[in-house]
Amino acid sequence: MLDLREVSPLNWFMCWLLLSCTLVTLLPDSLFAGAFGLWLADYRLLFVLGMVVSASYFLAHGAILLFQHVFYRKQRLVRQKLLKEVLDYLDAGEKAVLREFVIQRKSVIKLPVTEPAVKNLLEQGILTYAYGEPVEPGFSAIKPLMITLEARPLLTFKVLGLNPANMTEEQKNQILNTRPKYAYKQLGRN
Repeated sequence: MLDLREVSPLNWFMCWLLLSCTLVTLLPDSLFAGAFGLWLADYRLLFVLGMVVSASYFLAHGAILLFQHVFYRKQRLVRQKLLKEVLDYLDAGEKAVLREFVIQRKSVIKLPVTEPAVKNLLEQGILTYAYGEPVEPGFSAIKPLMITLEARPLLTFKVLGLNPANMTEEQKNQILNTRPKYAYKQLGRN
């Protein structure tokens, strides 16, 4: 909802100018009698000009907002298309990292950011830092990471190489055996 306290003074002024100039211009001359009516007749062109300027101001704002909306929507669609293409060409290590979120059933897990697969997923925008970008330098540190909101709807069982309904025990064991070594350490297993 629009908070009127957040409207800039310039917008308030232009709104007042548009309203007052429109009223003075469109109201019939018979309403204004005497010296005020003569004065309005002499300066009617200024009121028309004020109406045009303020209306142009709001039309320009509307055009800018429309352009921004279309631009950001297009940018989001392009970003989503790029993410889909990246997800189609994940290697086995990157899929194993992403499968950890499914296997552990967590939205945030700690992963080593120096691991090549994790680093690549971070750079491609598939993973992100869970609690904001860390401020302390530590390349060998293990950081809590999560899947980005943009990538979540694109990550399917097919992309991750999983098919829980039709998997044999051998396939399940193969997936569990291809888990990264740091995943076992994180769960307290060796």
